[in-house]
Amino acid sequence: MRLPGFLSLSILVLAPAIPARAQTSSPPPRSATPDESWSEPGKPASEAPPAPASPQAAPGEEVPSRVQPPPEAEGWESFPGASSPAPVPAPPPPPPPRAAPTPLAEPPSARRRVKAPRPPPPPQAPNRYGLYGGRSLGSGHAGVGMELGFPFVSARGMYGVLEHLDLGLGVDTVYGLMTELRASVRFTLLDSDNVSLAFVVDGGHAFFLRPPDTEDKGARYLSGRRDWNVAPGLVASFQGDSPRAWRPYLDVRALMAFDMDPIQKDPLSGVPPAWKLDASVLVRLGAEFPVGEKTSYAVSFGGDFRSRSSDAEFMPTLSVGVVSTLF
Repeated sequence: MRLPGFLSLSILVLAPAIPARAQTSSPPPRSATPDESWSEPGKPASEAPPAPASPQAAPGEEVPSRVQPPPEAEGWESFPGASSPAPVPAPPPPPPPRAAPTPLAEPPSARRRVKAPRPPPPPQAPNRYGLYGGRSLGSGHAGVGMELGFPFVSARGMYGVLEHLDLGLGVDTVYGLMTELRASVRFTLLDSDNVSLAFVVDGGHAFFLRPPDTEDKGARYLSGRRDWNVAPGLVASFQGDSPRAWRPYLDVRALMAFDMDPIQKDPLSGVPPAWKLDASVLVRLGAEFPVGEKTSYAVSFGGDFRSRSSDAEFMPTLSVGVVSTLF
């Protein structure tokens, strides 16, 4: 058999490898001092506490080798096989400042309308002249007025012929039962800023609808007038400082009524006289209320105190109207 020869050949082949394997160095022994640099992250290995000096090997002995960490390793991240940390990217540059947005124009309908301040009203034109007070109209000025009341309805107009003298014409009626055409005069005696006093007189001829012998408490009884009538008197008025202040007035007159056709109701009294005079006292208290530069409302009330036995001893009067200066 060839077995002994085959074994001899195998031994010869493996013989050189046995001494070489015997000479292979065994792995170095582990260091007695452990590496604790991983316990201090962020601290470089150069700053780690120095390792204790290794004992010197005796002559002829092998000095155990120690694995040294990489020179630039830091902490546990430098463990062999660890990946290096990714570099921190630089922060992006700040964005440029944004310009303020342009405000959008509001549509005309939505825009708030601001009203301009109103100018102050012009001063009121004064109204200081009338027909029933004590102040005359003045030279070249004219005024008209109308009153409706009891027992008269009247209308009149006046014209200033002088600075303190007015002349006028008018008509009084007891609703058609009696109609009297009258002329009037007003002469201002005192005219201050607030108080005026004037002498007035008016008179005229009255026309009656019915004759006196057929009348009983008719127009003569209500009016106190007869065929011819004259009423002189005084008028005082007051007006405040305001341009449109109201003007109260007091009018006191003495009415003298001339009866040109007196009648005798008692047949035993004889022949009646050719004419007869009766007197009455007329008192009017009223006011003019300006409502414009030339126009005023007028209100008056009062009474007649009479002396004729066939008339009422007292007859109340009331009237409202409007007066206006023309120019």
